[in-house]
Amino acid sequence: MNKITKLTTIGLLVIGGSVVAVPAYAADLTCTDDLGSQTVSGNLLVPSGADCVLGGATVEGDIVVQEGGWLDATSVTVTGDVIATDAYGVSLDGTSVEGDISAYSADTTVGFLYVNDLRVGGSVEAGGIDVEVVDSAITGSLLTQQANYVDVVRSSVGGDVSVDRSGWGVSMTGAIVKGDVTVSGSSRDVLIGATADGGSDAFANSFGGGLSLTGNSANLRVANTTVYGALALDANTPAAVFGAGVRAGSTTGDYTGEAPTAPPAGDQSIAVTVPAQGSGELTWSIEGTSRLVDLGVAEQELDHFHAEGEIVPIRIQDTRAGNPGWSLTAQVSDFTAGGEQVSSKYLGWTPGVIETQGGAVAGAPVPSGFDEGEGLSVARTLASADEGHARGSSLVGADLDLKLPLETPRGTYTATVTLTALS
Repeated sequence: MNKITKLTTIGLLVIGGSVVAVPAYAADLTCTDDLGSQTVSGNLLVPSGADCVLGGATVEGDIVVQEGGWLDATSVTVTGDVIATDAYGVSLDGTSVEGDISAYSADTTVGFLYVNDLRVGGSVEAGGIDVEVVDSAITGSLLTQQANYVDVVRSSVGGDVSVDRSGWGVSMTGAIVKGDVTVSGSSRDVLIGATADGGSDAFANSFGGGLSLTGNSANLRVANTTVYGALALDANTPAAVFGAGVRAGSTTGDYTGEAPTAPPAGDQSIAVTVPAQGSGELTWSIEGTSRLVDLGVAEQELDHFHAEGEIVPIRIQDTRAGNPGWSLTAQVSDFTAGGEQVSSKYLGWTPGVIETQGGAVAGAPVPSGFDEGEGLSVARTLASADEGHARGSSLVGADLDLKLPLETPRGTYTATVTLTALS
């Protein structure tokens, strides 16, 4: 097996008779905790037994995970490779790895490689561990050897897919593979576009090359899969069972169930996987570098002190399916200065919508309690949107109006605003 030959090696790891090169690195940075979103100018090393958490980080080199190490990377960009040997696990969720991903364990029951929503510029190779590839795009090939289980879900592979001797099952659904697909020697369920009982999975597979199923010794089901090349079956016990939607350029070997039909005719074929709409979420965030609202020095008027200002604008984003209605309310605590306390009913506001791509509508004005009512001492609506509102974000704000009785003790008063999103 040709493994990351550009690297210097210090040892050899044997997986099922194949020799895997173990890389040696001078680390530019060692990660043993949460590095957050920083940029690493060079290689990143996760030492033996360490946990490394990356969130939005950029690694301008390779990531190497040593024995017992755990890499938990979200929204990470890696310009080189990700290489793990006998690691506890590697989770890559979001953004890209420009090179290859290689994760092997000499113990065939320990370790995992989870690839989710990731673009991989090279190939992915793994052995002796759990392997999940979900909602991802691999430019090169996908190769696994003696993996515990292999799941390929709603993902594309530019080269070939080879799954050899998976002890705990194989599932491929919504896979678009330009090359050949080979599944051999697996001893648990092998489900290619099918459920365990032979029904069609919601997401179909499309293989630009052939599909070879050889020497598998458990429940082998194929459905909802188009093979533009040859579909070859050999030495599977029991024989493969074909369900609905199997299409192949040719078919050889033993199977039961529905006979495959021919793929669609034409000079080219186009395949795309459309996932289910995500549940989404309703979020809000402060649109500014400071959360402090300064009303300045109150001015004395005929029968009260008066101060004005503006809240820091709030951005609201609703990505939920169906665009349900929402409202954002605010309530202000009493003003305090040392031992003095003044009711927040004296604070009123006039909400406004600054950007309305998300269909937001400003809440009703609330007068200062000096004039009437309870002001912002009770929850008031800053903004809302009706069910079926436009998909997008809205930016909302409010002009503040503070009127205090003349007998208010002097001092610098502060209060807090509590925002609550309701749906």
